[in-house]
Amino acid sequence: MQCSIWPAVERGRQYAFPAVWAAVFATGVGLGEPLPSFDVAPYLSFAPIGSAHARSPEQPAFLAMDPEPESLTFVRQEATQPDDTFHSPTRDHSMGHGRFAAPGNAVRRQVQLRAISPRTADELAGFFRDVSYTLTDIRQGEAVPAIKLDRVPADLGSKDGNERKALFITAILPVVLEVNQRVQADREQLLYLRDKLAFDPMSMSAIERIWLDDLADRYETATDQIDELVRRVDIVPPSMAIAQGGVESGWGTSFAARTGNALFGQIQSVGRHSVSVPWKPGNGMPQPFSSVGESTEAYITNLNTHPAYAPFRNARAAARERGESLEGYQLIGTLLRYSERGGNYVQFVRQIMRENELSDFDGARLSGF
Repeated sequence: MQCSIWPAVERGRQYAFPAVWAAVFATGVGLGEPLPSFDVAPYLSFAPIGSAHARSPEQPAFLAMDPEPESLTFVRQEATQPDDTFHSPTRDHSMGHGRFAAPGNAVRRQVQLRAISPRTADELAGFFRDVSYTLTDIRQGEAVPAIKLDRVPADLGSKDGNERKALFITAILPVVLEVNQRVQADREQLLYLRDKLAFDPMSMSAIERIWLDDLADRYETATDQIDELVRRVDIVPPSMAIAQGGVESGWGTSFAARTGNALFGQIQSVGRHSVSVPWKPGNGMPQPFSSVGESTEAYITNLNTHPAYAPFRNARAAARERGESLEGYQLIGTLLRYSERGGNYVQFVRQIMRENELSDFDGARLSGF
């Protein structure tokens, strides 16, 4: 039997080696071919997004009141009027500026800040000296160090007026810039998607649709109102944020600022606290926050979403359309409803801006951004 099949085996050897190489070559060719694409968008049941006009995204450039109030004055709107409060204190702020990070290059531009928690005003001043961080250098074009103050020192009121203001401005500026940079990253991605939709309404990927839906939810509008979303997703000039924070918190010395990081005069719309503070919750009470950064983000979100501040958003959008940089001194004039004092409040905040030359910081940038 063995002898009878041996000639066949010998003949098979002549073809075995070429056959193996042919199989390897065929396999290699098959692996080199790309896998067939699979579009998951039809299976996710997203509603179609409306088109918008294409436009290239622009890069932003960055009295009869006591100038040093000892406590906050909280404003209560009538029940028939929208109140000036942050409506979503329990939003999830993980993963950057929301539940979904922006696709594309937006995330890469974000700078991580080093958190600091000085116990005293002297410790805060010493930290600024150690990192060579002065407002004079910033006015001369130096970048702002990437630091984030967690809590205002309780003894900040022990410093004299000028030193107290300087410490407050120096501490708050990088916090405002950090929140603004996350908003700006979202804005750049939004402008890209708007132009993409204008060119081809069906070109958006499933991940981009998810991101856009989340962004619209955070800014309390609909995905098919993309022009309105563009008006809302934008920065607040640092001069404006610093001045309002200084006025509303007595330059960080008010009780609500020291114990609850309430820097911007925001009040509760419902009777609950998100963090533990010494005062009882209730409608019209100060809204406490876990950190200065959270308070600042709530303030900027409030200006970007609340119906009372639509004039601010419209004026900001008009400045963008004209190709102008955003100036806090001009835009603060639209916030007549931020305080019950109305026009007098606006005049007072502008006085604070002039006296402390806060407009110098509207073009400031974070180190590494």
